[in-house]
Amino acid sequence: MQEFFVKNNFFLFLFVLLIIISGCSSDATKVGEPSVGIKKTDAQTREYLSITNTEYVNGTDSTDGMKMNVYTYDLESKALNKMTDLPYNSQYPLTVVSLAEDTTYYSGEGKNKGDELFAYDMRTQQVQQLSSNLFAINAIIPDVTENTLMMAAVQKGERPVKVMFLDKATQKISILNEQDSDTTTWDIAYDPETEKAYAIQYSEEEQYEQMEKSNQTQKPMVPPSHTIIEIDPVTNQTRAIIKLKDEQILTLSARGNQLLIATAKHINKMPIGYSLVDLKTGQRKELHLPIKASSELFLDKDGNGFYFLGEKGNGDTERGIYYYDMKTDEIETVFLQKEGFINNFTLVSEPGKK
Repeated sequence: MQEFFVKNNFFLFLFVLLIIISGCSSDATKVGEPSVGIKKTDAQTREYLSITNTEYVNGTDSTDGMKMNVYTYDLESKALNKMTDLPYNSQYPLTVVSLAEDTTYYSGEGKNKGDELFAYDMRTQQVQQLSSNLFAINAIIPDVTENTLMMAAVQKGERPVKVMFLDKATQKISILNEQDSDTTTWDIAYDPETEKAYAIQYSEEEQYEQMEKSNQTQKPMVPPSHTIIEIDPVTNQTRAIIKLKDEQILTLSARGNQLLIATAKHINKMPIGYSLVDLKTGQRKELHLPIKASSELFLDKDGNGFYFLGEKGNGDTERGIYYYDMKTDEIETVFLQKEGFINNFTLVSEPGKK
């Protein structure tokens, strides 16, 4: 069943092609009601994981389509709650829960091919389409400024992945460096303490040149240079944090004054390295970790550990979401892949219910 769900770490168009070939479209599925008994506080900031786990509707095959099961995991109480399930009809299944808004944001099939951004109100069970000109959505951060959602997404008819901001009140989307047709965004992150956003970017032209070299030499593809930029979501001002030559930055997480990154020397090749980057100086400190994770790394509030999607390592190949304590080297299990496939998760930090 895993063949239907693997997120490709290569070009976006190759990922889309693989999904089409796999035939992972879904018929309409009934939206389930969110679980009850979730504790919510009005004053304090709460943190939780929002998890997307996809399954066959009938539990066996794609005859009746597929669904995205949406979970939250409270970091304080360690309570796992199923919030709802949504139709899986997008190229890449992606959901993010905002408990403060009682809303799940997700990628869904648009009217004219491609994926659009949708919002499912978990109180009224109503669905609202929030975008109309997108082709694919790679990441969603529900709240980066007052009433603003952040995405890494592609517009229809274009190739690069862009950093986008959606005003939830007006549903107007603004795009960072909209006229830049060469720079693509691989992943995004947000630091709730500093209220700054971060993006991994590289040149499409350089990526193509490296691919051509790989084809000619029949050797593993060396990545183009990857740069991490810091973005002020209010002013859209940016600054470069670190640039790595011939090294792919697979994912990132920002908390306080540091970034946690996963990197690779070749496209779609092990091993994966892990590093901490000082946000003020750009200095990089490599970490020696047993885990295997190429996406979804999230530092905890104190920066003493992180949540990741992958394998524990040291012979343990069971895929799941874990917490790694960098002080004790202990690994705690959060959510194991038992039924379906864990596509992604996000660490959400937000105030009490609005």
